[in-house]
Amino acid sequence: MPDWLAFILDKIILAVLVGLIISGVFLVILSRFKPKIDISSKIARGVSTKTGEIVYRIKVINRTSAPITDIRAQFHILKNYQTATGEIWKSDAIELRRSDPISIDKYDKKDEEANYAYRFLTYDDLNKRWNDDTSQFLRFRIFTRHSISGFGGFFFNDYRLKRKSIIEGDFSKGDTFEIV
Repeated sequence: MPDWLAFILDKIILAVLVGLIISGVFLVILSRFKPKIDISSKIARGVSTKTGEIVYRIKVINRTSAPITDIRAQFHILKNYQTATGEIWKSDAIELRRSDPISIDKYDKKDEEANYAYRFLTYDDLNKRWNDDTSQFLRFRIFTRHSISGFGGFFFNDYRLKRKSIIEGDFSKGDTFEIV
């Protein structure tokens, strides 16, 4: 092999390997910047201050050190149907008001306004729609992106027993899922 060809191949292979290693290190570092959120294990049932109607709220707390964006939330009631070949789960959407906020602020214990917490709400009557704990349950799902890295995260919480999942009251403000 001519010297000039060996020299070029040596430089190209070295450059490609260095590029791959640097890209891998960059992705490992960047992957630490992904959304982290907590979803309340209970649903607060209260009265809307605007309309006086019954409202159900699910609270989400952003635990990330940066704002989260591109937020999309869904709430469904799932019902189990038995068929000859097994069981099938059918999903029926529950309308969420304010299901796609633009962003939720970063987690900061010093934030007196608690802008790192967000309450998703529905006016659908969950007591009427969720009428059988043995074959139905509720599922809240949320997808969001980290505002710096752009990495996405998918989170969900299932509510299996109505008597333990729906609690009268409203969520306390701040870094808590307490319902008062």
